[in-house]
Amino acid sequence: MPTVLVIDENRATLDTIGRALRGAGFSVALASTGQEGLRLAGQRAIDLVVADLRLPDVADIEVLKQLRQTLADVPVIVTGLASTASAIEAGKLGAVDYMEKPVFEDHLVQLARTYVPVPAPSSLEAHDQMRVSPQVIRTMHVIENRYVETSLQVSAVAQDLGVSTEHLCRVLKRHTGLTFVTLLRRARVRAACRLLQTTTLSMKEIAARSGFSSASRFDRDFKNVCGVSPSEYRAGFWRHSNSKS
Repeated sequence: MPTVLVIDENRATLDTIGRALRGAGFSVALASTGQEGLRLAGQRAIDLVVADLRLPDVADIEVLKQLRQTLADVPVIVTGLASTASAIEAGKLGAVDYMEKPVFEDHLVQLARTYVPVPAPSSLEAHDQMRVSPQVIRTMHVIENRYVETSLQVSAVAQDLGVSTEHLCRVLKRHTGLTFVTLLRRARVRAACRLLQTTTLSMKEIAARSGFSSASRFDRDFKNVCGVSPSEYRAGFWRHSNSKS
């Protein structure tokens, strides 16, 4: 089983990425600091690295330089850069790809499988994986279509589906590993990211259009998911976009 080393100072991001990669058939080593990541890189056989370079204990690009000394031939996907100069330097040091935050599981798993293929599951395992509850699918559709409603609650969705709130919460947790609140928060953050990337709307306007009850709630939830504030995300996105042009 291939092993992915994930380095990110945000514990929620680490847990999310770790869960997604394990579910896709990878072994995972998690580190919340640059030094911890470098230590794991020297102790374990690593097949892929996913690293946020904005770390509290290692200055910017230094962690990538040191990783290259230990894992010379291992592909590195970068998820956070402090500047355009950092992006250029990361490419020179062999970073194979860059993902803007927030890192979404499906995109990350697709990238990971591109650089480190994993064995296909058996037909029985594949069948089990496909048996997703219709209630989960319908709930996901509700979230994607109604995330802008600030009053959207799991109890209302359960009532519409004709099941108890407790049952729906259990089914969601079993099939996705996440709660309704977390899934709804991520849908709102995804919507906010699109607006931050494509508009010049104020943070208050983006919060309202994304379903957040207030600008302060928007800022808090966005940081929880992405590890940076909305304004930092917007600035980082445009720096990265300009570096490509």
